Amino acid sequence: MWIFDALFAIKIMVVSGALLLASIQDVRSREVSDKIWGISIPLGLVLTIIEAFMTPGYPYMLALLSGIFSCALAFGIYYAGLYGGADAKALAMIAAAFPLPHYGFIGASPFFPLTVLGNGIILSLLLIPACLLWNFLFYLRGGALFSGIAARWWEKLVAVLIGIRVKVSTAESVHFNPMEKTRKDGTIGFRFIHKVDDLAEGAAVGEKDVEGNSAERSSNLLGEENKGREATMREGYVWVTPAIPMIVFLFAGFVLYFLAGDFVFRIVLAFW
Repeated sequence: MWIFDALFAIKIMVVSGALLLASIQDVRSREVSDKIWGISIPLGLVLTIIEAFMTPGYPYMLALLSGIFSCALAFGIYYAGLYGGADAKALAMIAAAFPLPHYGFIGASPFFPLTVLGNGIILSLLLIPACLLWNFLFYLRGGALFSGIAARWWEKLVAVLIGIRVKVSTAESVHFNPMEKTRKDGTIGFRFIHKVDDLAEGAAVGEKDVEGNSAERSSNLLGEENKGREATMREGYVWVTPAIPMIVFLFAGFVLYFLAGDFVFRIVLAFW
């Protein structure tokens, strides 16, 4: 029936439009307006309720379970500090509009928001070969990957997989997360896991560097544990991780489902 096609098209526009706008805002300013979720979540929920009442045999309990579980997981990850509030709200918005996969359960998890999250995580893994290529080219150009870094072999392996070594000026002009930290003995090591609050605490607005420019980006880059290294680091290179917002991968994971399906579910079935 045309009404179901229309509902589906509207829900696609609501979710993809909200995710695209939120991704753009997050990339540009690391802030996402709550107005996006204030409009898209209620609208998506209303559309799902209409669809449920119009569909004979609609699995109400499964849809409710999917929505509750997905939202609980989304905000649980947020309160654990592993990603931002906008990412949790994005998953809640997807749960409101698409608690169940539109094309049925064959080849897909019944919890559609987790399908989007899984697809997004898989896409984020593409950063690994990108980092490897960057570091390989850096090394071929004569760059010293681990100069000044006191790290074990496995830490160096992790570093080249998830991070890149760039000029400090480059790191300050692009959104990156710092990977280096100053230990108590004065040596420089790696820090691989960041919570959202840890990155926010690294900001120190209002300081001025020797050129008179705001040192806010430097403070964000170095983090609280690296204060005192600014002058030295400005003259060389620093290890960072590409700080692409998770919401960008959620948007890509949402689009990927309608192009290629549920990647995580396929992987699970392949090893079942």
